[in-house]
Amino acid sequence: MIKKVITLLCMQLAFCCTTFAANYLTFTAEKDSSSFSIEDHDIKSNVFYSLDNGKTWNKLTDQPVSLAKGSRALLKGEKPDQTPSEENYSSFKMEGAIAASGSIMSLVDGDGESKTIPYAYCFYRLFYGCSSLTQAPELPATTLATSCYSYMFRGCSSLTEAPELPATALEYGCYEVMFSECTSLTQAPELPATTLAGGCYGLMFSGCTSLRQAPELPATTLAEWCYYDMFQECTSLTKAPELPATTLAEECYMGMFSGCTSLTQAPELPAKILTEGCYNKMYSKCSSLTQAPKLPATTLAEWCYYDMFQECTSLTKASELPAATLAEYCYAGMFNGCTSLTQAPELPATTLADHCYNNMFSYCTSLTKTPKLPATTLAEECYKWMFAGCLNLTKAPELPATTLADNCYNGMFSACTSLTQAPELPAKTLAGRCYYGMFDGCTSLTKAPKLPAATLADNCYNGMFNACTSLTQAPKLPATTLADDCYCRMFKGCTSLTQAPELPATTLVGDCYYKMFSECTSLKQAPELPATTLATGCYSYMFSRCTSLTQAPELPATTLAEGCYIDMFCGCTSLTQAPELPATTVAEDCYYEMFDDCTSLTQAPKLPAKTLAEGCYNGMFRECTSLTQAPNLPAKTLADNCYNGMFSGCTSLTQAPELPATTLAVRCYWEMFSGCTSLTKASKLPATTLAKECYAGMFYGCTSLTKASELPATTLAEYCYAGMFYGCTSLTKAPELPATTLTEGCYYGMFSGCTSLNQAPKLPATTLADECYFGMFYGCTSLTQAPELPATTLTEGCYKWMFSKCEKLSRIKVAFTDWGTGTDNWLEGVAKHGTFISPKKLPKKYGDDSIPEGWKIVNEDTSK
Repeated sequence: MIKKVITLLCMQLAFCCTTFAANYLTFTAEKDSSSFSIEDHDIKSNVFYSLDNGKTWNKLTDQPVSLAKGSRALLKGEKPDQTPSEENYSSFKMEGAIAASGSIMSLVDGDGESKTIPYAYCFYRLFYGCSSLTQAPELPATTLATSCYSYMFRGCSSLTEAPELPATALEYGCYEVMFSECTSLTQAPELPATTLAGGCYGLMFSGCTSLRQAPELPATTLAEWCYYDMFQECTSLTKAPELPATTLAEECYMGMFSGCTSLTQAPELPAKILTEGCYNKMYSKCSSLTQAPKLPATTLAEWCYYDMFQECTSLTKASELPAATLAEYCYAGMFNGCTSLTQAPELPATTLADHCYNNMFSYCTSLTKTPKLPATTLAEECYKWMFAGCLNLTKAPELPATTLADNCYNGMFSACTSLTQAPELPAKTLAGRCYYGMFDGCTSLTKAPKLPAATLADNCYNGMFNACTSLTQAPKLPATTLADDCYCRMFKGCTSLTQAPELPATTLVGDCYYKMFSECTSLKQAPELPATTLATGCYSYMFSRCTSLTQAPELPATTLAEGCYIDMFCGCTSLTQAPELPATTVAEDCYYEMFDDCTSLTQAPKLPAKTLAEGCYNGMFRECTSLTQAPNLPAKTLADNCYNGMFSGCTSLTQAPELPATTLAVRCYWEMFSGCTSLTKASKLPATTLAKECYAGMFYGCTSLTKASELPATTLAEYCYAGMFYGCTSLTKAPELPATTLTEGCYYGMFSGCTSLNQAPKLPATTLADECYFGMFYGCTSLTQAPELPATTLTEGCYKWMFSKCEKLSRIKVAFTDWGTGTDNWLEGVAKHGTFISPKKLPKKYGDDSIPEGWKIVNEDTSK
């Protein structure tokens, strides 16, 4: 008996010793009804749990394991069936409040004693999003693996303290995003590692908004992206760690403290040899940072200081920048948005690199003085937007360069609203977009610099003085050789400019004068335009919204090009006379909205062309409310959209021109006279074969029209008459409509809203089409009798809304014998009493979609 007791005691002691020796991962509930489970993502985990101190073990699944407050679960495991990766991993799911303890290594070695992580992505995303985790387990490993802890605790918003991380040699991405968005974490663990790896600390504490102190970072030799975005948006962080590294790597500090809005001081940066993107966005949006660190490097690397202090709105003084050798994007955006910066550092470099100063001081609204810019040979985009938005800058630096490059001055001083004088620009050879938007929005600039170049480049002056509202005089423009978009928007919105410069070029190119003087509301006289051969879009919008322009220049060109006069005088509300337009051959969209909204124009020019092009007169005189007479339109061969909206809104036009064409085109007369409220008589329309939407909306809203055109066409097209007389409230009689075979939507809304119409035309068609009569007489409140409807077979929506709101209509006769789907709301809102004549076979049915309530039904046989 004693022997049995001794044996039992030994077994229990052995069990206790075994249990004690293992350091299992342990979950302890801090609330009742807490639970945990595991979710596998394209992987099969091998994790087991015990609720009885290790006596029995069950495999953990996605089914929650419940824990009462104070109870605990032990966990152990082994390598999953698949190799973990960014796509293949397992994550714990938790509810309630759970504190983890013990070693995380028990999930891979079974007892938690190992200190070597056996494979990459081992604990990747393990506690991702576990907002119920209040305490992290031990992480004792000293030998790590690629991305082993990456994303491990991301979003663990209840975690207040991080575990120790004893490893001194790191692996690629090992701590990447490890504690990101742990918003309750107040203290970071010590980071003793001196041997770093690519991306090892990337985003490690990003979004830890309660973190107040950063750990020491003793490494002197860095690795690619090692600290990228490490403390990004740690808004409570007030002090940065020392950064003793002298050997940098590509993008090593990129975004390290970006968004740390409580950080007031930056550590020293002793490195003298830089690497690509090494300080890229390092302190971006650190709005409390008042002093920048010394930057002793004299040889730069691509993107090295890119956006380094972007939007550091408390920074008052910039670092000295002694480098004489630059690199692409080296200073691009470096102090962009530093609204308290009052003085810029010296920039001694005379040899530039592409994009080197791009956006460097843009929106430094307190900057009053610029550094010297001694370079005489420029590089691509070197000064692009360099001082854009510097609202208090009153004087520009000298710009001695004579050799330019593409976009070199693009937007350099744009929105510098206090700049009163432009620098001299001595270059005689230009480059693409070289002055593009250079002074755009400089509202205090009164005088433009000389522009001596005789040969231009693509977009060279595009928007150069756009919205310079104080500019009263334009520079001479001696160039005779133009380039695409060369003068595009050059003086757009210069509301004080009274005189335009001479434009001696006789050979034009695409969009060369596009919006050149658009919105120059004080411009009274236009320059001579001697070119006789035009180019695509060459004069488009050139004088649009020049509200003081009273006389248009002569336009001697006889050879037009696509869109050459598009909106040329659009909105010139003081223009009373249009120039002669001698061309007899037109081009696509050539006169498109040329005089749109010229409300003082009383006379239209002659338009002698007999063969038209697509959209050639589209909207040409739209909203010319003083135009009383239309020009002759002799063309007999039309083109798509050729007269589309040509006289739309000409409220003083009393007579429509003759329209002799017999061969039509798609939308050729679309809304041609819409809104001509003084028009009393419509043009003759002799065509017998129509085109798609050819007459759609042609007389829409012509409220004085008393007589409609004869419509002899027997061959219709889709929506050919759609809305043709819509809203013609004075029209009393509709024209005959002889077609017997209809097309889709052909009469769609044709007389809708003709409130005086008391006589409808005969509708002899027996072959219908979808929506052919849709809303044809909708709202014709004077119509008392509907025309007979002889068709026996209906189509989808053929009579839909046809007589709706015809409140006096009291008689209708139909030939169809089945209701089908063609009569939706067709008699909604007609007279309360009336007569409905139909064949016997037509079922009796009352409602807005059939026979109005209160109407008498007369069978066709009885009516005979």
